[in-house]
Amino acid sequence: MKTDAHLSAVPLQSWLRIQREAPPLGERAEALRQALLGCPQVRQAWYLAWQPASRIYAQVDGGPRLPPGMGDPLEASDEALFAALGEQSSLPFDALRRLPCWLAGRLRRAALHHGQALALQLQAGQPGVLLLQVDEAAGLEWLPWLRELLVQMVELASGLARSAPLLSSDPQPALLLDAEARLLESNAALQGLLGERALTQVGELLPVNHLPLVRACLEQSRAVESVEAQDGERILIWSFIPDGAERRVLARCREATREVREQREAARARRLYRLITENTTDLISRHTPEGVFLDATPASWTLLGYWPEELRGMAVDSLLHPQDQLQQAKQAREALEQDDYHTMTYRIRHRDGHYLWFETASRAIRETYTGAVVEVVSVSRDITARIQAEENKRRLEDELAHTTRLITLGELASGIAHEINQPLAAVVNYASASQRYLQGIGGDPAGVDKVAQGLARITEHANHASAVIKRLRAFLRKGQRRMQALDLAEVAREAVRLCNWEAGTAQVTVSDVLPDNLPPVFADRVLLEQVLLNLLRNAIDANRERHPGAPSQVRLEAGECDGGLAIRVIDQGPGVSDEQMAKLFTPFYTSKADGLGLGLSMSRSIIEGFGGALEAFPAEGGGLCLECRLPLGRDDESLSNGRG
Repeated sequence: MKTDAHLSAVPLQSWLRIQREAPPLGERAEALRQALLGCPQVRQAWYLAWQPASRIYAQVDGGPRLPPGMGDPLEASDEALFAALGEQSSLPFDALRRLPCWLAGRLRRAALHHGQALALQLQAGQPGVLLLQVDEAAGLEWLPWLRELLVQMVELASGLARSAPLLSSDPQPALLLDAEARLLESNAALQGLLGERALTQVGELLPVNHLPLVRACLEQSRAVESVEAQDGERILIWSFIPDGAERRVLARCREATREVREQREAARARRLYRLITENTTDLISRHTPEGVFLDATPASWTLLGYWPEELRGMAVDSLLHPQDQLQQAKQAREALEQDDYHTMTYRIRHRDGHYLWFETASRAIRETYTGAVVEVVSVSRDITARIQAEENKRRLEDELAHTTRLITLGELASGIAHEINQPLAAVVNYASASQRYLQGIGGDPAGVDKVAQGLARITEHANHASAVIKRLRAFLRKGQRRMQALDLAEVAREAVRLCNWEAGTAQVTVSDVLPDNLPPVFADRVLLEQVLLNLLRNAIDANRERHPGAPSQVRLEAGECDGGLAIRVIDQGPGVSDEQMAKLFTPFYTSKADGLGLGLSMSRSIIEGFGGALEAFPAEGGGLCLECRLPLGRDDESLSNGRG
């Protein structure tokens, strides 16, 4: 059955409105004919009224006229058809054409085959017949159903008052309902909302509880507004307005899909924002451009010991650590003005007086037209535990570095003893010679000069031994890091001196091609010297492995690189495989039988702690190049003189 599909395009509401106004029969018939022609399956329609005096059906609509029947018009009669329609309400054209009546001849002469005659009374006391010619491809099974619908609509319209005067001109979809929520009338805007559906399906647009709403509207004599209904993906908002005198209700609707969805989305966003602000462990706050609290989330109590209302009007600077107040606040305001965004790490005072480390990301909110910063929104978190963990880790690395230095000096003991023994032996020799000169000074006037020369030599070599011991003590220094601007070439040469004896025994020459005008780097002197010493000793071991008993060279060079300074230690060893290269900086990985595998991994950690990087890559000739990149010294740091 395709009944709904056939009727969906029939604009019957316009005919129903005219039917309710009770115009002459011809106007009703023509309105019905026009409405039915709106159905694509209907090719033509005629409405004929029964004429009791002449006993025939006469055409009363304004459509094309049917031809006259066959035979003598004075003898014309449709009584057979009138009787047949009294027994059955619909009759196919094929059956009608076989009846002995005047209208049958008219159908034959008009060559009408596919259609039906439907008994229909448009006016009280005035029987009639509706002739519908339909498309050959369309079935006839839906036409009796159409007839029942038209009969019900005629009966409904005949018992109702005139329609609401503004209903037809209402731009919003609207309809009239009786006290039982039955459809009385609708306007064109509602039909547009229905689309391809039939008017009988209007209930699909109404709220599911529309019957109780209509009854409540009439019983309480009040309008019911903003009732939501769902029509597929569409959202409709209905209002029900009572007309108590007529016991009917005007129902008006508007499509509010976008509006309702936006409202729902906004409500979800508000709920989400409230959940975030009330439950987040981070502190979200708003500030004036000058840094005064405008508002804050409840996390302010957990983090700082202040409720949001206590922070309002308070200057952020008043909570900062004195060492952070001027520099951090100034940098933040300048960055926000220039870049709209700033992240900083600083110390802030808790209500009970102790300080916490905070990390805050801030964004500037600008006025739309002037571009001026009108507000700052910040998200802050307590990173005290992280800072303490990093400090503990750094201290552990420093302890490990100190232990490693002790191990390194133990391994260099022979060279250190040799470097100290040489000046000490010279001191002993000059002291013995001076004693001999003093014993014979009476007979040798020149002996005084020789004793003086010997004492000068003793002083020189003693100072040399003292310098060696002082360097060792500095190398073994244990304590906090002292970050300062350093002469990289000087520190590197000090590391070379510490491993000179080891290099000499392995017949390795350390080739120093370091420029003397390098910009200073920012690092801790002892830790940097330890790293360079470790790189040099690795290079010496690599050369010894590839050139046993033969002379070789380790090259030490430096230059500016990517805004910093790079120093490279290049050996002539056997190099490393790709697999070994991937593991080179892994803790406890070593190719040496007696090695710990901590040297390079610890060296990289130290350099990264300075803000630099330590990398390895193959060198020409099969060796290995270890490159240490360091940040340049800051302008406010004085260049270290290398002592301490």
